[in-house]
Amino acid sequence: MSFKIDVRGSMDGIIADMGRVRRDIAEKAAPRSLNKVIDQVRTAAAREMREAGYKLKVSDIKKGLKTYRASPGMLTATVKATGRPIPLVQYGARPTAKGVSVDVLHGRKVIPGAFIATMGGGHKGVYVRTGKTHKKVTSGGRVMWSGLPIKELFGPSIPDGLANSAVQAALQRLVEVKFPDILRQQIKYLSK
Repeated sequence: MSFKIDVRGSMDGIIADMGRVRRDIAEKAAPRSLNKVIDQVRTAAAREMREAGYKLKVSDIKKGLKTYRASPGMLTATVKATGRPIPLVQYGARPTAKGVSVDVLHGRKVIPGAFIATMGGGHKGVYVRTGKTHKKVTSGGRVMWSGLPIKELFGPSIPDGLANSAVQAALQRLVEVKFPDILRQQIKYLSK
């Protein structure tokens, strides 16, 4: 999922509203302005996703957001979200008497029968048993009880958060407000 700012069509209208501006200055100011706005969009996207209910750290969200910057030949800038579903343990997982409580999207929920465990390699996660019950197994000549197989549970990914309609609307409003102001500032700066 990505969020793209494309000003090729609206650029002439914005410049016309500003009065007479040399074309070479406008061509330099446009990509610079886009790049400043796309950096603000990336930061705002992380904050908006958190406010929309994706209860991750803003720094973790920003790691999954990559920016593609504008150039004079290509007046588009993009924030692209990458990544797989995020382990549920990162969504504020807490053990309870009935399972594990996690804070994802619309408030805290309890996953019955789930448990938090740290695997041999050090990975911590929220797991559920996929088998019916514990069973007797023989390993190395010894009989023991096993609760395997288990599977790890995952929550929404960063691309899911960026695709959220509330997040998209907030980012669009930000671009509509910020881009003309930043473009004016850049044109004034380059005109000196």
